[in-house]
Amino acid sequence: MKKLLMCLFLTASIFLNGCFSYIDINNVVFVTSVIVDIDKENKPVVYLEIFKSARAASKAAETAQRIVLKGTGKTVYEAVNDINLASSFQINYTQNKAIIYTKRAAAQGIENYLDIFRRDVNAIIKPYLLVYDGDVERLAKGNFQGQEYIGLFVWDLIGNVRSSPRAVQSSLNRYLSRRLAPSKTDVLTVLKINNEEPVPALVINGGAIMKNNKLAEMLPQSEGEAYNFLIDVVSLGSMEVADPRDKTKYISLAIENSKTNTDVNMKGNNIQVTKQMNIKARIVEVQKYMDLTDEQLDEIRKGAEANLINSCMNIFNKYKKRNLDIFMIGQEVENKYGEKAMKYSEDIIEHTNMEIQPRVFIDSPGRIRPYE
Repeated sequence: MKKLLMCLFLTASIFLNGCFSYIDINNVVFVTSVIVDIDKENKPVVYLEIFKSARAASKAAETAQRIVLKGTGKTVYEAVNDINLASSFQINYTQNKAIIYTKRAAAQGIENYLDIFRRDVNAIIKPYLLVYDGDVERLAKGNFQGQEYIGLFVWDLIGNVRSSPRAVQSSLNRYLSRRLAPSKTDVLTVLKINNEEPVPALVINGGAIMKNNKLAEMLPQSEGEAYNFLIDVVSLGSMEVADPRDKTKYISLAIENSKTNTDVNMKGNNIQVTKQMNIKARIVEVQKYMDLTDEQLDEIRKGAEANLINSCMNIFNKYKKRNLDIFMIGQEVENKYGEKAMKYSEDIIEHTNMEIQPRVFIDSPGRIRPYE
């Protein structure tokens, strides 16, 4: 009997000793976003947006408090340690949703302010990577329409705009990969504050072209759709096509599916890239009643395909002249030809010609009738 009791006691002591790494949530604060700026001496200035759980005095329920802590130093790590001196709580980075570089920091170059995030082994999620164009103190202040926490709001905002083919999306994982690609170029999401609303709101507005870890140029929002089609990240969204009967009227197409296949061929010193785009869409709005005959439907399809060719070729030619391979052509060539492509690594897009082959399929549009 004594042996049985001893076995039960040992079993209980092993398996019923609680969580090994348990920490009371009231003793921990969670980072939801990190903002990195630079001062006049090009030293990093770090802002941590923090979620702090606080137990209400009159109730057993938990309430949340937003805190912003600021630190400076010669490195980001030193700046973070400077912040730790102002916090009586353990700072936890596992829930960080966004890493935001100011435009000033991006123009100076983010290589010196990136490695600490790459080495973070405690992060559960991989945050979005953004460039903020505006007053950093206003961003850190918060109080935007729809969300108190910038990090949580950016996470939801980018998730919601995935249905827009004009929105540029970027993440830490993608950037860490593309900055080592032959062209060393990527496009980061640009974050701005819209002050035209009654309450200021955060918006996604275009992209920031990074080359060799420095801001090279801003990609306008109007070019976002063509860019996303060329790199094959469009799945949902919309396209507008001029009415073939009246060029002042428009027809809206809802994109239900899209796939861009890339074919790369080296011909001597030149590279031929063919983009085959297969897009399934349906008509969701017309500004002028139409019967949608087979001839009209064919004209709408041709109009959508012509728009794709024009917009994609315009953006390609623009950045070809500026030697900015934002389309990952260098990576495609290296994947196919290996070491043969290395001699083109710095200026590969200048040796490239592109052909766009779109195929738009309008699925069962039905017959649109005027309201009676």
